[in-house]
Amino acid sequence: MPGGLVIGKVVAVSGAQVVATLDPGAAAGTRRARVEKGHLVKIRLPRTLAFGLVSGLSIPLPGREDEIRLAELVLLGECPTGPDGSVGPFRRGLSAYPALGDEVAEAEPGDLGRLCAGTRGSGLPIGRLHPTAEHPVPVEIDPDALLGRHFAVIGSTGCGKSCAVAALVQGLIAGHPEAHVLILDPHGEYGNAFAREAVLLGPESLHLPYWLLTGDELVEVVCGGVPEGPARQAAELLVDLVPKAKRLYRDSRSSEFVATIDTPVPYRLADLERVIDEALGRLEKAESPAPYRWLRARLVALARDPRFGFMFGGIAVHDTMAKTLATVFRVPPAGRPVTVVDLSGIPNEVLSVVVSLLLRLAFDLAYWSGGRLPILIVCEEAHRYAPADAGRGFLPTRLAMGRIAKEGRKHGVALGVVTQRPSDLEPSVLSQCNTIFAFRITSPQDQDLVQALLRDDANGLLDFLPSLGDGEAIVLGQAVPIPLRVRFPELAPERRPRGATPSFSTAWQERGDPGDLLDALVQAWRRR
Repeated sequence: MPGGLVIGKVVAVSGAQVVATLDPGAAAGTRRARVEKGHLVKIRLPRTLAFGLVSGLSIPLPGREDEIRLAELVLLGECPTGPDGSVGPFRRGLSAYPALGDEVAEAEPGDLGRLCAGTRGSGLPIGRLHPTAEHPVPVEIDPDALLGRHFAVIGSTGCGKSCAVAALVQGLIAGHPEAHVLILDPHGEYGNAFAREAVLLGPESLHLPYWLLTGDELVEVVCGGVPEGPARQAAELLVDLVPKAKRLYRDSRSSEFVATIDTPVPYRLADLERVIDEALGRLEKAESPAPYRWLRARLVALARDPRFGFMFGGIAVHDTMAKTLATVFRVPPAGRPVTVVDLSGIPNEVLSVVVSLLLRLAFDLAYWSGGRLPILIVCEEAHRYAPADAGRGFLPTRLAMGRIAKEGRKHGVALGVVTQRPSDLEPSVLSQCNTIFAFRITSPQDQDLVQALLRDDANGLLDFLPSLGDGEAIVLGQAVPIPLRVRFPELAPERRPRGATPSFSTAWQERGDPGDLLDALVQAWRRR
């Protein structure tokens, strides 16, 4: 066999599963012939070169001089070969299977490069194949396959997920300056990583007017999650009275639109208070005025609360929907194709509503543009917004994310979900992610979920999940030709998300008067 040291021969074939006996020299551990789980091997067939992964190693009867050493292989695909020995491009699946006695050889750097080349220059570099320290093999992924079928980045805390997401997005926008990327950042990490390419929106700079909310979202903001007593009746009043306030605005502007509770058109809070007062004046004696008064007082409180200024701030009401869409989704990008929405300062009681609104706006924008404005949404801590438990979370947020996962690719909305607890994420969302970056996972429940979710030919590599190093991931799915163990590049400090754990030992050794620090943080605390 030209190229590659022969390490054994085939002794059993069952579909894509192959068992090979290892030559004593190969199994003994000589440097070139060392066979380890996860290594790539090849088998020369009459018209193709089949490639497989070592998924298991065993010695059935250890201790004997003539002991037999076995390697279990999972076949991944093949490269066609010509009469002159030329090798064609890699393709998944097999047109022919090995026969008993066929020789198994270790893959060479050229073979690894052939399998990982994929898109040949038009791909997105994400790192290098591991372990290939002597002959580094760069790995590229197909950006259209990555975005067209969604992707997920999963792994335990501190394993390098955020840096990998930053590297992926940085690579995407480097080759696509007219991109539209929205990062939902619950911890304020990503602003540092995209200082030159992103617009950072937080509570002070984000403008999402209340009239963009649907009925369910507005009820959640005004009346709370599970309204009771007057709040419950006030929720019913909102659904009836808001369309009347919208019609007042429409008539004052001589505009034409259907004024429903869900139509994203402006209306004045003053007009809503006016229709509440009018309804209050028409009450029968038997009816209680409590829900009307509660609703009016709640609207006044929201308008005066500085925490909700991004939604209820300002006195004058203008139709700023196009401006809001242009700012949030970077239309046009103007040299900054990324929007990082810092959710850490958003009041917790409306956080899910804000995420629901942004997801819904992204889908509707892509839908009504006819696919001319493809958008990538990266959702950190995705399990918070689309939990596996149907009884938790805000239902419209869950539905909005599920709609993008199921229908987004048809209209040009790509979803990248990032989570440290994949078992807590809505299964239908995760199942729609056709490329998976699996970093270190220590939870047995999450390991079982990933094993069940992904293809059988990756099981050999997925066994490494508990022991992967920081920045290492098993990459599987549509964007790569075969399952790969990849080491992501180490980003420069100024390009890295702010996700590092503070140093307790350093902070606890510093001396000084913390009074000024406390005064400053109290002022900031009160302002927010």
